[in-house]
Amino acid sequence: MHEEKREMKQIYYNGNIHTMNCSIVQAMAVEDGIIKAVGNDEEILALAAEGDTKTDLEGRCVVPGFNDSHCHVLLTGLQDERLNLTGAKSIQEIIERGRSYIEENHLAKGQWIIGGGYDQNIFDEPVLPDGQVLDEISKEHPIMIERVCGNIGAANPLALEMAGFADGPEIAGGVFDRDADGNLTGIIRESALDTFKRHIPKPDVEATKNAILRVVARANAAGLTSMQTDDLEGAPFETVLQAYHELENEGRLTVRIFEEVQAARPQILEKFLKHGLRTGDGTLYFKIGNIKLITDGSLGARTAYLREDYGDDAGNRGIAVYTQDELDEMVMLAHKAGMQVAAHAIGDGAIEQCIHAFEKAYASDGVDMRNRVVHCQFVDKEMLEHMAKSHICADIQPPFVPSDISLVDSRIGNRVMGYVWKTMAEYGIHAGGGSDSPVENFAPIWGIHCAVNRCDEAFLPEGGWHPEEKLSVEDAVKLYTQGSAYVSFEENIKGTLAPGYLADFVVLSQNIFNVPS
Repeated sequence: MHEEKREMKQIYYNGNIHTMNCSIVQAMAVEDGIIKAVGNDEEILALAAEGDTKTDLEGRCVVPGFNDSHCHVLLTGLQDERLNLTGAKSIQEIIERGRSYIEENHLAKGQWIIGGGYDQNIFDEPVLPDGQVLDEISKEHPIMIERVCGNIGAANPLALEMAGFADGPEIAGGVFDRDADGNLTGIIRESALDTFKRHIPKPDVEATKNAILRVVARANAAGLTSMQTDDLEGAPFETVLQAYHELENEGRLTVRIFEEVQAARPQILEKFLKHGLRTGDGTLYFKIGNIKLITDGSLGARTAYLREDYGDDAGNRGIAVYTQDELDEMVMLAHKAGMQVAAHAIGDGAIEQCIHAFEKAYASDGVDMRNRVVHCQFVDKEMLEHMAKSHICADIQPPFVPSDISLVDSRIGNRVMGYVWKTMAEYGIHAGGGSDSPVENFAPIWGIHCAVNRCDEAFLPEGGWHPEEKLSVEDAVKLYTQGSAYVSFEENIKGTLAPGYLADFVVLSQNIFNVPS
């Protein structure tokens, strides 16, 4: 008779383990990737059998693995190979970087150039780059660039022609800008940009895998064990699905993925639903997530949809991608199919639309799909009351604060509340913490800093921006652990270090709960 092989345990002891479940323990026993027991050193070491491994944590602080509630893994990885315009200070610098990119990569005539990361608000003269600027880089290459937010971009005439948009067609919820004479400027906004991007070359499965792997390695180093990601801007659904499945089967997927499925219109959503996949389907390493909708733009591009005009741009309230009826239809279609919806909404006008659509879906059958308002930046108390009542979650990005501080007063003023995470918690609204990478740095420690201090890297403004909304360190850590687990229906397996939970944890170099803020 063959003796059954025993699964070896891993014993971690002499630690300062914050379970995030109202307790601090010294030790953990792990078996087959699952936490079997937590307690003091004596209790857990007594569980060790011959052959089990023992790891001395040397008194270090341990927390659950961090979980980014909203990012773009594939785009973050592809950005490494694209024209990087992050930090460019002028139109001329964009032109110079573009010319250098062509030279350094030995690009042949006709090869596409795709770039992004610029922010015109930091230019010496804050104007948006257009098609003419891109022609200054090259008229022999089709060129498309995106603003850091991904809601506005530009294409040169050759790119517009090759993608089939030379006439700048009418697209609901989007705009191809024109000059006073009616000619296309090359600037593309919102849904028009999303539609345009679907007609430019996409990476194949191998290139998609390589881009994902580059991000996964950096994510692990930053303490991320889970990422909830919208990748369909970077490649078709079938390519993304195949890439992740192959990486998992090869044992190379070392971040747990909750895949958001971007679906702009009913026909796209219906096409996805025919696959038979629903929220939560999959494995512990790759799950189908939510339906991702984009309902407005960004504050930086003045395309976030507001209920009143921008304070520094009279007559402009931003762009509403959907009418209320259109959004209601999209949300109800997803809801009835058993799909969670995550709706990008920054302006109070867009958030109000989302709340209405989510409330209508919830009232139809009482099923709580934990629908999310992604970003959820500008709200009033009445909105928060409605969110709490209909179990609507917030998917927030603390790193937006240092990026947006300089814009809020002039563009929004005090007519609505902004980035009110503490107030949301007081209303009982569940929130997950994310980065929107590549828009912001995905390092959770940076996100926690932004939530706790509400300031930039230089600790300005002194005392923090609207300090009444600062989170405690514990609440900020929970945002990136328990909070992010809740919004993906995984609070019973992630975000806490307790028996039965996944053994996803981070050992920190310093005790995050004791260091000066």
